[in-house]
Amino acid sequence: MSLAQFAWQGVLRVAGVALAVAGFAAHALAQAPAQAPARTSAEVAGNRISSAALPEDRLQARQTELLAAMLRDPANLDIAFEYATVSARLGDYEAAIGTFERMLIYAPGLPRIQLELGVLYYRLGSFDAARSYFEAALQAPDVPAEVEQRVQTFMAAIDNAEEPAKFSATVVSGLRWQSNANAGPGGRLVTLNGVNFLLDDTAVGRADWNVFVAGNIHAAYDLGTQGDLLEADLLFYGGRYFDTTRLNSELAELTFGPSFNLARFDIDNARFGVYGIFSGVRLDDTNYSGATGFGARVAAQPSLRSALTAKLEYRYRWFRDSAVYPTVSNRNGYQILAEAAHSYQLTDDWSARLTVLGDYENAAALFEQSWELGAGIGATYRFASPVDMIEAPWSLDWDAGYIRRQYDQPDPAVSRTESQRDNEFWVRSGLTVPLRADVALALSAEFRRLQSNYQTRDYSNTSVTLSVVKAF
Repeated sequence: MSLAQFAWQGVLRVAGVALAVAGFAAHALAQAPAQAPARTSAEVAGNRISSAALPEDRLQARQTELLAAMLRDPANLDIAFEYATVSARLGDYEAAIGTFERMLIYAPGLPRIQLELGVLYYRLGSFDAARSYFEAALQAPDVPAEVEQRVQTFMAAIDNAEEPAKFSATVVSGLRWQSNANAGPGGRLVTLNGVNFLLDDTAVGRADWNVFVAGNIHAAYDLGTQGDLLEADLLFYGGRYFDTTRLNSELAELTFGPSFNLARFDIDNARFGVYGIFSGVRLDDTNYSGATGFGARVAAQPSLRSALTAKLEYRYRWFRDSAVYPTVSNRNGYQILAEAAHSYQLTDDWSARLTVLGDYENAAALFEQSWELGAGIGATYRFASPVDMIEAPWSLDWDAGYIRRQYDQPDPAVSRTESQRDNEFWVRSGLTVPLRADVALALSAEFRRLQSNYQTRDYSNTSVTLSVVKAF
C-alpha cells in the first residue's frame, strides 16, 4: 500500500471522529434546559411519570383509566390535569388540548392552564393559536412570575420560528493523541509478492498528537410553501500534527438544495430533500482531492421517541498527484454511498441508535476499486450533573461498528493473486459536560482495528480526544 493511502484513511478517520464528537455534544447542548424553552408543569409532571420507569404501554393503560375517571367526574380538575399530562407525554396532543380547554370552562382565565395550551399548540406548530393563549395568560391578573417567564421564553421562540431565514452552527476544537496517527502497519517487515521487504520509517505506524477544528454550519430558508425549505450545510475540518506534518489536512463539504414537507402526502413529521455536493481536501499544504455530486435524503419522526434518516449520494472524485503523493490519481472515479440510521429514546435517560451503510468506490485502477458494507450501534446515557456548579445533565456515549471491505482486483505491488480484503472494527466512548447552554467539554476515546490480508493495510489505533464544543 502506498503512503498516500495511509494519509487518505487517516484524514477521513480523524475528521469523522471529530465531527461525531461535535454531533454528540451538540445533541447534549440541545437537551440542556437553558437551550430550549422552559418546560411547563404538564411536561414536568409527564417526566415524573416516566422517571418512575413506566413503559409506554403502562402510560396508555393509565390514560385509559384516567379517561374513565374523568367521564365519571368531569368537574375534578386534578384528574383532568393528570389525564392531560399523560396524554401529552404519549404525544396525544389533541387529547391534552381538548382536556385543558374543558378545564378552562370550569376555571376560566387560569394562566397556568393557558400556558399549558400555548405550549401544546407550539409543539404542534400552530403558532397563532399558541400566541393567543400566551397573550391571554399574560393579561390575567396576578400572573405568577414563573408563568410570565415561561410565556416570554416561548413567545421569543415563536418569533424566532417565524423568521424565514435561520442559521445554526456547531464548532469543536481540541487536542487528540493517536497511537497510530498515519494508519500504518505495526512492523517494518512485510511480504510483497512472496518477497520480504523492510519498510522505511515513514510507512510504519507512528504515534502523534494533533490539534483540530471541525464543525457544521446549517442555514435554512422557509420557501413559504407548506413548510418547504431551502437548506445548506457546510461541514469542515482542519488538523495540524506535531510531528507527522505530511498529515496536516483541511477538508470541507457543502451540500445545498430544497427539502419538502411530506405532510402534503399525509406523512406527518417527515421531510424529503435533494441536494448538490461540493467537497475538497488539502493534504500536506497542497490540493489533494475534490468531488462534486448529488444526493437525496429522508428524515422522519414516526413518534416522539423515534427518528429515522436515510440518504443516497453520488460523488465524482478526482485526486491530484504530488511529489509526496505521486500515484493518488489511481483513485479517480465515482462513489455511491447509501446510509440509514434509526434512533430511539428508550427512557428519559437512555437512547439507542443503529446505523447501516453501503459504499461502492469506482477507481481508474481496479485494485483501488472497492465495495463495503457496515453497521454501527450506539447508546447515550444522560445523568444529573455530579457537580453543583453545573446544572445541565451530563451524557455518556458508547459506539461500536464493523465494516467489511472488498477490492476488485489484486494490487500488483502487493500480490498478483489475492485482492485486498478488510475487516474493520471500532469501539468508542465519550463524556460530554455542558458548561453552559452553548458550550460543552467533551472527552472521548476510541480503539480501531483493521484486519487485512495485505500486511501493509493491517493496523490498529488507539486515540484520546479532549475538545471544547460551541453551539451558535
